[in-house]
Amino acid sequence: MGSFPSILLAQNSSSSPSGTDASYRVIPTPYTPQNGIQQNVSVYEPYRGNECHGYRAKNISESQKGITGILELIGSPCNAYGADYPYLFLNVTYETEERVHISIRDLNSSQFQFSKRHDVWQAPLYYASTSSLNKSNVFYEFSFNADPFEFWITRKTDGEVLFDTRGNHLVFEDQYIELTTNMVDDYNIYGLAETIHGFRLGNNLTRTFWNNDEASPLDRNMYGTHPYYLEQRYKPLNSSNFTNSNQTTYSSSSHGVLMLTANGMDVLLRPKYLQYRMIGGVIDLYVYSGSSSPKETTKQYIKSIGLPQMQQYWTLGYHMCRWGYQNITEIMRVRERMHNSSIPIETFWSDVDYMHNLRDFTVDPTSYPRDQFSQFFHEIESSHQHYIPIVDAGVYAANPTNRSDDTYGPFYEGFEKDLFLKNPDGSIYIGEVWPGFAVFPDFIHPNVQEYWKHGIQNLSYAFGSNSSNYIPFSGLWLDMNEPSSFCVGSCGSELVNWNPVHPPMMLPGESSSPVFVYPNISNPSNTTEFYSAYTAVLSQYHATATTSFQTVHSTPGPLGDKPNINHPPYAINQEQGNHDLANHGVSPNATHYDGTLRYNLFNVYGYTEGKVTHQALSELQPGRRPFILTRSNFVGTGTYAAVWLGDNHSNWPNMYFSIPGMLTYNMLGIPMVGADVCGFADNSNEELCARWMELGAFSPFYRNHNSQGSSLQEPYLWGSVAEASRRAMNIRYSLLPYWYTLLNQASSEGNTIVTPLFFEFPDEPHLAEADRQFMVGDALLVSPVLDPNTTKVNGVFPGNESTVWYDWYNHTAIEHKPYENKTMDAPLEHINVAIRGSKVIPMQQPAYTTEETRENPFNLLVALDKQGTARGSLYADDGVSVTPNATLWVDFSAKSNELSSVSFGNYNVRVPLANVTILGVSSSPKQVQFNNEAVMSYNYINETKELIITKLENFTSIGAFAKNWTVSW
Repeated sequence: MGSFPSILLAQNSSSSPSGTDASYRVIPTPYTPQNGIQQNVSVYEPYRGNECHGYRAKNISESQKGITGILELIGSPCNAYGADYPYLFLNVTYETEERVHISIRDLNSSQFQFSKRHDVWQAPLYYASTSSLNKSNVFYEFSFNADPFEFWITRKTDGEVLFDTRGNHLVFEDQYIELTTNMVDDYNIYGLAETIHGFRLGNNLTRTFWNNDEASPLDRNMYGTHPYYLEQRYKPLNSSNFTNSNQTTYSSSSHGVLMLTANGMDVLLRPKYLQYRMIGGVIDLYVYSGSSSPKETTKQYIKSIGLPQMQQYWTLGYHMCRWGYQNITEIMRVRERMHNSSIPIETFWSDVDYMHNLRDFTVDPTSYPRDQFSQFFHEIESSHQHYIPIVDAGVYAANPTNRSDDTYGPFYEGFEKDLFLKNPDGSIYIGEVWPGFAVFPDFIHPNVQEYWKHGIQNLSYAFGSNSSNYIPFSGLWLDMNEPSSFCVGSCGSELVNWNPVHPPMMLPGESSSPVFVYPNISNPSNTTEFYSAYTAVLSQYHATATTSFQTVHSTPGPLGDKPNINHPPYAINQEQGNHDLANHGVSPNATHYDGTLRYNLFNVYGYTEGKVTHQALSELQPGRRPFILTRSNFVGTGTYAAVWLGDNHSNWPNMYFSIPGMLTYNMLGIPMVGADVCGFADNSNEELCARWMELGAFSPFYRNHNSQGSSLQEPYLWGSVAEASRRAMNIRYSLLPYWYTLLNQASSEGNTIVTPLFFEFPDEPHLAEADRQFMVGDALLVSPVLDPNTTKVNGVFPGNESTVWYDWYNHTAIEHKPYENKTMDAPLEHINVAIRGSKVIPMQQPAYTTEETRENPFNLLVALDKQGTARGSLYADDGVSVTPNATLWVDFSAKSNELSSVSFGNYNVRVPLANVTILGVSSSPKQVQFNNEAVMSYNYINETKELIITKLENFTSIGAFAKNWTVSW
């Protein structure tokens, strides 16, 4: 759940309220600073760097491990957006064969360096072994010119220049850093998330990194920060692989670039260059030399930031949620109607409706009473279903004059242990979220772990658990964790005695003028943004920062100036309001326990909350993989959590944009991802919801979720949507062994689960922008309908003339030509799916839940290529454990009219193998054998060239893969 358009509130001229009166109040006169102070976005202003001459390199020392040296400012300071540092320290490290790290910082280390905060962010790239590396055995070469200092990185194998600053001056100031690389013509880059955009970013875009609570802003900053891009390049070849074709053929290569910072940043994508403009920190640039395969380049990156967590098996089922289920009875009714409609459902979710007065770690005793919740948990557990509640980042700030708030432990425990973010003057930072004025846990505080675990444990008790060893919910949903705040600055610092207050906006479903509340600000504190606006002072920091705070974390810049934290001289293109950095979020001058400015750690709050929550659930449920869904995210979040694509809208463009979103996050190491199916905000309709339920069945995370005030959109409400859902889910659930194998490959190797077409076919330039189709793994091609009022869809079938594609439904080979944009039939209840020849896909007979499906026999779908070969694999374990007692890996290989299964591991798959279906068999076999024993039950269909072998249970009664076997025909 997210925020909605602000409504300006009113300033009250009445006297202070009674301390025990917590009711909402009408406020009659305008209250205006809700959009902060107007900032003129710097990227739209004339360029200020023309007077900057860069740096010259001195005292360079080269070794087999890298390069160090001093960079000296050339000429007078240009002071583009601050004060230039006269001297910098250069450190180039050959970290791995594929990765080089370029670090440039101020010589005295006064600037914040995120890569040194191992207590905040941990990743394998910190621990790369360089003992056997030297300049001669890495796959790249670092080169530089000394005066002015310029550097470029070349891949040795093909001479491609991967990053090139030549002709561009380095600017390094106290609150502004500029680094520019030259780009090839019409470049293809992907990543730089999170934003709403097509998968390929193009060369006329400014990407802003400032984690932000905003629903689906096109081309603007959103919930996540991933300053990494993959670039794909193509080279034409002289010969053609296409018989009787004039098509040019190509080779390709890819590489990756990460600018590791948690500070705010604009990245300018322009026709000839890409430019970083950072408002703090230092340069920590990582260049990945990549390979001819973008899949391998992606693995290099994901392995360096942390492999994603292996998810539990049940998470692959269908999930249902709504902000607006007002009581547990409504959820139980949804459960009943889904079952009566034969639409599988795995997990029920609760938005903030379940909370008591919208407060974290509480349960409303009236609408969600313990006895009914206990009944609900008993019923879903007996049917192998699950439940997940939401937890927001903002903790209700208890009203000290309201005795009913005295028992709200999550606030008082955190207050007593000093675990909340603070203002620069040392007072607690108090913003506003759903329950009213709220405080925000400091998730890098050394003592926050026990506090957060205690809160989760208390929530378990509130749901009815009577044991610390029993947690009735199956995971947690972390929302509003950028973190979002509905007012600018620490608006509740001296006004908590007004709590609870209504959010400063009309909520969905409020049809008449709501009773807005905002406190009397007759004597505003100097810790509030209101004071800054009221007095026209542009920086709270100057007025409030303490001496010790300045000394430790705000060392004056080269000219002795103190930094302007809330309104830095370079104004990034922040999407919210007047572009004020504090608008709709906790201000950048909020501070952590050690005095570190949020300004320097702004984009990692959601990451740190996910990390702490992961540890808490691991301790509360030892040995079980935690399931966490988070909105705000950062580089490496996949190690701890899954992500959904935030508060989208019920419209066709948002459905389309969910595909680039999924592809991008998979490339960034967060494979368990999906959109709110049928849309979150606004009203869905029958056609849109049917198409989206079909598409969602092929996303890793599959959840229907919508907003309070929007029309209901449970799939059983329309006949066509129900039927479309059943058909798509039948495919999804039958493919659960395949999906789970993909999860394992993502977790163990850094593979993607849903994949762009050019990852599988990298030498086809026409696929560089393809994002209306996608692959699930390497075997399935999905072509969804993304437009209204049509029963047709266009799509390409990649590969050359030797590539075979089969229709999922009728198993016929699809006639297609290279590069052809083929029109396919797509009735409302149908989604086009194609099977790639050369693949073996493990399947099971689908059932109502993932657990029931796991108890059904296996099937194998073998799609032969034109040479009669195919390969595939299967991974299996208990589906739950962090470290399973046993695992199973099965390799499948088909060639020369024989399919073999070779197993590794000792996990016992008890269910048998029932059927094997082989596509592309040229003629009817004279006999079929299983381990040289005759199989009597098989059927050859000449029209589809399909061999169906059935009744294999007798051969595999002890388990489908308990022994190695072969099937020949």
